[in-house]
Amino acid sequence: MALTSDLYPGFSYRIKADQRGAGEIVTVISNKTFPDGHPDARKLPVRFADGTVVNILPRQLEAEPVLVPPFVGESPEAQAIRNGGVLVLDEAPTADVTDALVNLIAEAKAEAAEVGLLPPPPPPTTLPLVADVVAPLVMVEGRVLNPIEDPMDERLDHLRPQRSKVKRYINRIMANGMTDIEFLLIFASDTYRIANEGRPTNIALKGDTQSGKTFLVETLAVAWSDALGLPKPMPIFTISGSSGVTDFDLFGQTTSYTDPITGVESLVWLPGIVELASQCGGILYLDEMNAMGERVTSSLHPVIDHRHAFVNRNKPEWRDGQFMPSVVATSLDTWVVATYNEGYRGMGKMNQAFAQRFEHLVWDYDPTVENKLVKSPTVRLLGEALRNARKASEIQTPVGTSALQRIQRNVTAMGPELAMYTLLGMFDPSERDVVQAIITDRTIVEMLKSELVAAEA
Repeated sequence: MALTSDLYPGFSYRIKADQRGAGEIVTVISNKTFPDGHPDARKLPVRFADGTVVNILPRQLEAEPVLVPPFVGESPEAQAIRNGGVLVLDEAPTADVTDALVNLIAEAKAEAAEVGLLPPPPPPTTLPLVADVVAPLVMVEGRVLNPIEDPMDERLDHLRPQRSKVKRYINRIMANGMTDIEFLLIFASDTYRIANEGRPTNIALKGDTQSGKTFLVETLAVAWSDALGLPKPMPIFTISGSSGVTDFDLFGQTTSYTDPITGVESLVWLPGIVELASQCGGILYLDEMNAMGERVTSSLHPVIDHRHAFVNRNKPEWRDGQFMPSVVATSLDTWVVATYNEGYRGMGKMNQAFAQRFEHLVWDYDPTVENKLVKSPTVRLLGEALRNARKASEIQTPVGTSALQRIQRNVTAMGPELAMYTLLGMFDPSERDVVQAIITDRTIVEMLKSELVAAEA
């Protein structure tokens, strides 16, 4: 009987004799079982030889892997010995042949141990004296044998937001009195996970630029991790929307790598953003998703809909004598969060089939938050006037909360006149007369000077 810890994703195992489908060989897609409350609780996904994917209990499988494909350059004899097969000789072996077979068996076992096919050794009782030892990248027939499958893996630390930064986040207060973070975490609660096959619900925040959407996602990564009782913030896998996004960016590609120590160049598999987020969990952040072309968004459909998996045509796998595209199942802890703004130059019309796979939440500028970030009443008044001009189609450039903060900082550092001169530079030449008229008609410079005098007094 196999335990979950005995099973390796991508390896093949035989169904036990007393189980339905006894003797058939299946490939483990993920050794992470579905949580309690899920229809397939405590089961894990496996794939049959015909490509059918089902969820079964780990105890239905034998503990030892079978039909391990040959290593590159491995002889048929070594493969037969390693897989427990029978090695047939044409004649009785001589002493020299016997010695050679003994050495061959030893080499096959050593080779299997090096790539992790033998049971792992027990953990050491003490930590090694040498820290920060980087394990080599070990691959067998295109499969990485040390994949990142835990969102807390230290190799993802560079993708985590800093707690010290998100402490500066100012919460919005929702209609029912909840903070915005408390509200958004509902979509990752058990209620929504059960309805979405154990995964959080995809959400899309739509609103003008500089309304704090990206900062919100960073804060959400920390709060979600804390809610799960994890020691570090969740990693954020970001795809910045543009027409230049390709399948290679999403799903990975084979590329060259030069070892910095030996100088040897070799071909390696570089995983894509979606592949990494799917296999280990975290927030898959689609920034400005309406700037992505339909070819890209349609490639994401199987990741964000009920299938929760994708076929990676860029990554071949060896399956019983045949190269096939790899199939990557999405982790139960992968949360797809998107942001976008409507009507901006360069933004395309979003594909309806793609848009319908999200819960859409309006995320405009929040006056309460701006009052805390922008202390100057005159700067807030100027911002309101510029936004009204944009609503009236007199200008097209948006003026976000960050822009108001910059205006306030420039007023303090260089004075009102130069601050307004700097402000004009952010607008298109065809818009500057309108902006200058707003500054003049509302005596913005004089009001800012009065604020500075009052502050000094």
